[in-house]
Amino acid sequence: MKKLILIILVPNLLLAQNKLSLLDAIKIGLKDNYDIQISNKNYKINKVNNNWGNAGALPTVNISTQKEEALSDQKDNPASFIQQELRSSAVNGNANINWTLFSGFAIRANKKRLKNLENLSENNAILTIENTIQGIILQYYNCVLQKQRMELLKKVINLSIKRLEYEKTNYEIGISSKMDLLQTENAMLSDSSNLILQELNYKNAVKNLNLTIGRKIETNWVFTDEIDSDIQLFNFEELKRKTLANNTNITNQYYNIQLAKQDIELSKSVFYPTISINSGGAYNKSTYDIGEFSNQMQNTGTSINYFANFSINYRLFDGGKLYNTLRKVKIQKDINELRYDKVKEEVIYQLSLNYNKYNSCVNAFALNKKAFKIATLNYEIANDKKNRGIINSFVSRDIEIAYITSGINAQQSAYNLMESKIALLKISGGIIQDYN
Repeated sequence: MKKLILIILVPNLLLAQNKLSLLDAIKIGLKDNYDIQISNKNYKINKVNNNWGNAGALPTVNISTQKEEALSDQKDNPASFIQQELRSSAVNGNANINWTLFSGFAIRANKKRLKNLENLSENNAILTIENTIQGIILQYYNCVLQKQRMELLKKVINLSIKRLEYEKTNYEIGISSKMDLLQTENAMLSDSSNLILQELNYKNAVKNLNLTIGRKIETNWVFTDEIDSDIQLFNFEELKRKTLANNTNITNQYYNIQLAKQDIELSKSVFYPTISINSGGAYNKSTYDIGEFSNQMQNTGTSINYFANFSINYRLFDGGKLYNTLRKVKIQKDINELRYDKVKEEVIYQLSLNYNKYNSCVNAFALNKKAFKIATLNYEIANDKKNRGIINSFVSRDIEIAYITSGINAQQSAYNLMESKIALLKISGGIIQDYN
């Protein structure tokens, strides 16, 4: 039995462990997290797309050239006027420029749209970073929480082992009863079983953290930071102001409204004429000769042609399709504005819930912290009385369970306090500034 308990209590020192602070975990995650990398790539794509060329403001220039060689043997063709080898060669070159000078302000609208798509993708990247930072913080402190619970159980088991040895000695000399001995042994075995499960919870928490920060899931860490249980005073109106200005979900909806406005401009542009210019030139050179008479019957021709076209296109009627398209994009803009208002209301609602939750967590943390101090003192007194035979094992076990429960509640309340604080920072747009 002692050997079994020893195996449970002694950590595996053969596994390599590295120190990891919360800020280090965040730095690793921001660098290696897959979702962040994908969001950054999408942002770069939209940044590259945001230029006047893609908007249609710049001309299109095309150049082409072609060389052609031909041989026709007419020596055995009785129907041919000249029964010789006919050789010919030709060189052709073309260049043209197409340039839309005016398209009903569509170019300007396209450029605005590309800029808003870039802003939207950048904001999505920020949102991914915020979610990742929040996830890393919660997972890091969850590892700390599970570690604390494991240490609490180890402490109880160590005392249980000593108490079991003491109880065995008292039973052998006739001071303790068989019932007390069995109760003590049962309590120790129960706590050992709970520790095994808690060790599994801790390992799984570490694996989840490793997955988020982009490390091998079997990597072991020594966590250097305790759960952040510092109490911070928040003003709801100030949080509300920051949320309306900085919340990424609200900002995303704002960009969707701007995109709808550009869609309206694009739909209106088709009601204007399109003015464009097309110009270019062509160079042609051809040569041919006839067999043995090549010196006498060789001919070379060269031509250079230039052209320029100025065109105005205007659609007079299309059965109302363009007008209906304009109506639909205007309705879509109205929808996006309603969604914007809806998201703002939902975000402020969530802010209110998190604000109230944080204040409740502050009070709960203070109470649980005080309760754990009392439970610890009571547990120490009970152990002393049990060793002196003043109380029996049943009473001692009840006090021990109360101590474990109180310790877990105190640890959990510290985590809940931290979690609610992080939620307030994220929803108000301050989590990146505080943890980056």
